[in-house]
Amino acid sequence: MTSEKRIKILHYLGMITLGLLALKFLSDLFGSQLSLLFSAINTIVFPLGVALFVSYLLAPIVNIIEKKFKVPYRWLSIGIVFLFMTFAFGLFVYLIGDLIYTQAVIFFSNDWVNITIYIEDLIEDNVELTALYDNIKEYLTFENLSPFFFNVVGIIKGITGLLVSIVLIPVFLFFLLHDKTKIFEGIISVIPKKNQYHIRELGKRADIVIEKYFNGKFIMMFLMSVMFTIIFYILGFGIRSFFFGFFLGFLDIVPYVGGFVGMLFPILYSFTISGDLMFEEYTFIAIIIANFTGQFLQGNILQPIIMGREVNLHPLLVLSSFIFFGALFGMTGIILAIPITGIIKTSFEYFGELKEKKELKGIKTE
Repeated sequence: MTSEKRIKILHYLGMITLGLLALKFLSDLFGSQLSLLFSAINTIVFPLGVALFVSYLLAPIVNIIEKKFKVPYRWLSIGIVFLFMTFAFGLFVYLIGDLIYTQAVIFFSNDWVNITIYIEDLIEDNVELTALYDNIKEYLTFENLSPFFFNVVGIIKGITGLLVSIVLIPVFLFFLLHDKTKIFEGIISVIPKKNQYHIRELGKRADIVIEKYFNGKFIMMFLMSVMFTIIFYILGFGIRSFFFGFFLGFLDIVPYVGGFVGMLFPILYSFTISGDLMFEEYTFIAIIIANFTGQFLQGNILQPIIMGREVNLHPLLVLSSFIFFGALFGMTGIILAIPITGIIKTSFEYFGELKEKKELKGIKTE
């Protein structure tokens, strides 16, 4: 490594260190104000993120209706799609959603008690585990947990945020479907003309990454839900298979981690009904193997095929992005973490291509 490269690395490390120190200093001085600012930003970013997710699912349908049926106005095509999706969502809730909700209520109201009894019976012969469980149990009483779960201010803020999201999501969704190109061009117009070409090119690449991620994620969540529902049904979980399968599929929004968190419920439940299951008390091993197999197929086969190279990120980068953006914006950060990281990755690749072109031009001129 040359001395020039060492100086550059030290320069960048110094800039990063100063930036982190500045953030720490600002956090110490304006911690509450920054928290309020991020809360306000999240109030807008969450419905915008959900609307963005849905817009990439609906945009192809809007385009098909507009071109195939020669609908004269785009807003009319969007209205038709809105009506169709409302009907489809209502039908899903009526046929499947209600069943999943009912099974979830039964699980947490009845089955969770049996799981607790099983755990207590399991550890009652072990003095050390019993003492640890009793200490933990003291902190899990209703009186201790109520300040966290029943905070009046938190409940009011949560309800207000939900109502704001319910109103804003359809509004954002309509404008994203109707005026996405105009909005993007309006943003570009305020940028100096010499940089507009690069921003437009980055915008095209970002659009491809976001479209592939959101459409691919929706397809994979659906496939994982159906696959695990079938697996749980084969293993003998009966009607609970719908709740466990779709719960695992929903948690697939957080790759790697979500799947392992989602299998805890069926594993714990399997211990309480082991006599009715295919592999009896060893069913938990089958669940773990099925989950590992599903994660492997998704990460190595389905994701590269469905999402493409642009969104095929290293697992460590994926987890880091979820932690970082999740800490910043909560659930919104989790939804947007991968597309943002994918955009950053493609941006670096684009600037790398520009650098290579400049170097090649320099060689040719010599």
